[in-house]
Amino acid sequence: MPNAHEQEAAFQLHLTRSENYVRAIHEAGDLAWFEHGHPNRYVILARLGLDDDIDETDLRRALFMRRYP
Repeated sequence: MPNAHEQEAAFQLHLTRSENYVRAIHEAGDLAWFEHGHPNRYVILARLGLDDDIDETDLRRALFMRRYP
């Protein structure tokens, strides 16, 4: 089981690797799921029990970290 530092490093790598994907979404005129205004954001917020004022990166982190028990 990775420790907290390793988990955060894995998340940061995930952010870096997803930059092109998010850029392509924006170039297509859409929003990524974690951005304000995307309907899936609100579904995920509800499932995670989080408020809408959460930062986009923190929302992504919360969902990513669920893979670690």
